[in-house]
Amino acid sequence: MSVNRRTFIAASGALGASTVFGVPTIVMAAAPKEKLTIAVGSEHALVYLAWDVAKALGYFDQEGLDVTLIYTKGGTEAGLALISGNVDYSGNAIDHAIAAADQGKSLVMISDFMDQPGITILTKPANKGKFPNGASLKGKTIGITSVGSATDVIAHWAGHRNGLSKDDVKTVGVGGGATVMAALQGGQVDVALANDPYATLMIRQGRAVPVAELYTAKATREWLGFSSWCFTGGLTRADVIAKYPERTQKVVNALVRAMKFMAQSSGQKVAGALSDEFRGGASASDWAIAFGHSRPAYTTVGRINPDAVRNVIEANEFFLGKKLTADPAKLYDNSFVDKAAKTVKV
Repeated sequence: MSVNRRTFIAASGALGASTVFGVPTIVMAAAPKEKLTIAVGSEHALVYLAWDVAKALGYFDQEGLDVTLIYTKGGTEAGLALISGNVDYSGNAIDHAIAAADQGKSLVMISDFMDQPGITILTKPANKGKFPNGASLKGKTIGITSVGSATDVIAHWAGHRNGLSKDDVKTVGVGGGATVMAALQGGQVDVALANDPYATLMIRQGRAVPVAELYTAKATREWLGFSSWCFTGGLTRADVIAKYPERTQKVVNALVRAMKFMAQSSGQKVAGALSDEFRGGASASDWAIAFGHSRPAYTTVGRINPDAVRNVIEANEFFLGKKLTADPAKLYDNSFVDKAAKTVKV
């Protein structure tokens, strides 16, 4: 095909032409980024930190993705947004994949941020020492992020491990941030399951005291009877994986890069990389302390532990009051994390 001078100049203008040493060159415009909206189960909570880090540090942009994070009251709402098809990816706990499977729907965890619960059970300073174990929760009102959420399951399972029935434990949704503080101080709840940075900030400010801090295998074993607990991360639907495997890999690439950055960096460095917005209004120094508090619960790159998944299934069976039909192997997919872990660098 021949191209005359007029056609060449017209094409150059359309594509963006420049001249180097008098010779026209064509500058191709960058491909537009694919827009994605992702529902995250709590605003700037450290249990979902990899989403915020990947957004703040431009890791999604580097993958050609224009990501908007929307924050819901709790993981239940984020899970519903994913199931309904309003979003294709979400930040919430694997508990929602377990419940969905029992309803004949398929949610799949593609990255696990924490293999411990990563939460603090808090109470008011006046109640210090009144809740030594799960049995002491009998008849008390417990604040959880939202009804049916992973924190709801954990609260009931902690009671069950100490001989309580499901009806012995009363839970109420109070969100995962500043609303937890209000619920405790206002007497709406006796104890609350809180995420960092809010939990650590409340303790440092003298507004709450810890009942249990579920960030290590030892503490999780004492309260829940397990040494590992698959908690929060990135989820999608099976149909999204089948239809958009390359895009799903890009999402996981960004999350793995964020996890590697978190694992390799000091708390001060991570805090400094985040704006006030992503720190939930906390100062960089306070946020770094909260990050250090949560740090033992994080996975290294986001790989899902099959044993930890089975532990959560057992707890959900008690919570839902029935034997579940969920096939553990279909609740998660490590292939994206495994590929990213080998190729992604910080």
